[in-house]
Amino acid sequence: MKAVRYDRFSGIDGIYLADVPEPVAGPGEVVVRVEAGALNPGALPALHGSSYTPGRDLAGEVVTAGADVPGFTAGDAVLGRLQSWDAHAQFVAIPADQLVSKPQALSWDVAGSLYTTPMAGLGAIRAVEPRPGDTIVISGASGGVGFTAAQLALRAGATVIGLTSDAHFDLLRHHGIEPVRYGDGEQERILATTDRVDAFIDAVGGGYIDLAINLGVPADRIDTVVDYRGAKEKGVKSLGTTDAGGLPALAELATLAAAGDLRIPIAATYPLTAVRDAYQALADRKVHGRIVLHPQDLG
Repeated sequence: MKAVRYDRFSGIDGIYLADVPEPVAGPGEVVVRVEAGALNPGALPALHGSSYTPGRDLAGEVVTAGADVPGFTAGDAVLGRLQSWDAHAQFVAIPADQLVSKPQALSWDVAGSLYTTPMAGLGAIRAVEPRPGDTIVISGASGGVGFTAAQLALRAGATVIGLTSDAHFDLLRHHGIEPVRYGDGEQERILATTDRVDAFIDAVGGGYIDLAINLGVPADRIDTVVDYRGAKEKGVKSLGTTDAGGLPALAELATLAAAGDLRIPIAATYPLTAVRDAYQALADRKVHGRIVLHPQDLG
């Protein structure tokens, strides 16, 4: 089978395809035929020497189950994540406790995009606990984390102000999010839109914790999914993917997405043979939505 490999710190050029043996399910594992797997921005630093091994989303069909795996049998459609480059492969062996069942109405592309980024948005929402009547500001509101968080905040009854570029104003307005242009003067533009800000989610980094504090947001209702050092220094929250609630939370997102109550936009799909092109598109950050690999498509 074909699998993506990376064994030298040389950026995107270090990614390559290899022929490897098909995996075998060990105790507590299942082998999944991968139909779709999203790329996540957190993977980019790993290409240049970061010690962090990013999690990778995937969705597919169970082929075999190992010993001690209740709940999954061959043919089951599943989604989840694998903390390894092995996720970018035609078949993977994965612990069953990292998977949930895929709702039938959910597309493979969305199912294979739900873990890392949308879960970060859910973790951030649970950190700031938006309530009906609240006004919440989200930086990077058109990005994967921010767009999910914004939709979930609206479902909680909050008013959402989204910091974004002019190019995404119509998109945010279409989903009930009030857009405000990011950059110099954004504090004044926010205050021209609302007389108070109750909560703030930072999905960008680079000074947004200070902006939230300057807007008078209490520290316990500020969350960043990017600026961990700033969060520690300023005493605000830094909750994200791993704080969203695990598999029950992932199943919740899958149910919302399948019902059309949570939109996870898919920007582009690539065959496994074009994995470098996919990562270059991710690095360029010119599209709105997830970039997804199709491992069974070899181009």
